[in-house]
Amino acid sequence: MNFIKANYLKLIITACFFLLAFFSATNLFDEYGEKYTDEGFKRSLSAFAIAKGLNGVISVVQGTEVAVEPAGIGLILTPGQILDPANDLIERFSWVMLICTTSLGIQAILLKMFSSFYFSVVVTSSLLLMVLFVWNDKNTSVDVKNILYRFVTFLIILRFFIPVMAISSEGIYNAFLESKYTESKLQLEQSNQTIANLSEENRTLTDKAEDIPWYESLSNDFNAAIDSFDVDKRVEQLKAEADNLTSHIVDLIVVFTMQTILLPLVFIWLALKLIKANFTFRFFN
Repeated sequence: MNFIKANYLKLIITACFFLLAFFSATNLFDEYGEKYTDEGFKRSLSAFAIAKGLNGVISVVQGTEVAVEPAGIGLILTPGQILDPANDLIERFSWVMLICTTSLGIQAILLKMFSSFYFSVVVTSSLLLMVLFVWNDKNTSVDVKNILYRFVTFLIILRFFIPVMAISSEGIYNAFLESKYTESKLQLEQSNQTIANLSEENRTLTDKAEDIPWYESLSNDFNAAIDSFDVDKRVEQLKAEADNLTSHIVDLIVVFTMQTILLPLVFIWLALKLIKANFTFRFFN
């Protein structure tokens, strides 16, 4: 009991070093970090693919001229131009997703670097040697003690910074961002299909209108052709889809910017602050 009271600080430090050495050697944090980084990378690629698909579909709709010429009356419309603002936003969203995907790729590389076998061996060995040093530091000067503790703390920050960042980022995503991402992704997929269907209907109506002879239009099908080509209805549908796209694209930009850019920057700032504080902090006086 007296031994514990006399050495409780050394025992706590020893327990911490052994625990960190265990995590460093077993790569337990790294497995979760790699898993969550891969999941984020897949989400980013999925959103990027949807954005590029929407961009292609909208470009087709914008380039489609709906022509109806019953009884010689010419009518050429390009309702797809309503989607111009949404398409511009989608193009910018594609760039954002490219940056986010690149950020996740960099995180994955850094995770592999700092969880590599050789770096893990260096960190684990340093921690175990520090355990021995903790119990045999009586004749060591204060300056040497501070240097050794600063060095091993620096290694700990490098070793666990990226996996802790990945795990924390995924935790924040699951708690606050997942529902917004799932809903927005689903809505964009539905909008993609809806716009593609509208584009197909417009091309079908144009083909039918071009195939109707003028005398048939005069005698039988003039009113049917005009009724079937409900311009106002399609304009309203396109306006609704444009508003829907804009809202959910902004939501996805917020989700990925927070998870892959803002949060990593916050963690990098914290890591730099810790490293700076570590090299100025005196563990022993």
